Amino acid sequence: MGWRRALNAAVLPPIVLSDCHLAPWIIASIWSARNLLVFQKREFTAQETITKAICDAKEWKEAQPISTPRCKKPQTPRPPRTEVICRSDAAWKKELKAAGLAWTFSDVRNERFSSHSVTCALVISSLVAEGLAMRSAMEQAIDLQLRKVTFESDSLQLVSAIEGSSYFSKIHGILSDIHLLSSYFDEISIRFCHRENLVIEDGLAKQALRGFVPNPD
Repeated sequence: MGWRRALNAAVLPPIVLSDCHLAPWIIASIWSARNLLVFQKREFTAQETITKAICDAKEWKEAQPISTPRCKKPQTPRPPRTEVICRSDAAWKKELKAAGLAWTFSDVRNERFSSHSVTCALVISSLVAEGLAMRSAMEQAIDLQLRKVTFESDSLQLVSAIEGSSYFSKIHGILSDIHLLSSYFDEISIRFCHRENLVIEDGLAKQALRGFVPNPD
């Protein structure tokens, strides 16, 4: 019974292994550490043992054939039942490898009641930036205890990838997080939104990016 519970335990962010069992790798890593201690007198800390388990699990997962995520895809709810609309956008600067992320929350009357923006370093592409903005918006929605939300983005690539009709390896981990976070909501929809409807979010993202200060080398 304990083993079944361990296999069913969810692997939470920031460890990107939402569709992989971690328990077998932890036990294998503990057994390996025990053998190294007994036979080679080499000692490993608990942190080192867990880190090895996570790395081994990720290596195994990356070696498997790519398949469509099994998580239930967000379904478009009927408009009257949607309580909140969340629009996200990102501004990315290649030279800095940095991005400004922004998102807002509006009610069904399209009246904004909350807006947020942050900067993010080590961002390798505009698509990654858009994915980070969507993920941050979902995390904020959960913090605000919003249960029926429509998320909108002007990145058609991102929306297609979330729906499973496209695949981009650079955002695989972000997509896993988004599918995991989607399970929190009672009703959720993720859809494409034209850029002209994201003027506020675009401005907030660009303003955040202008305030980015890179770390000194």
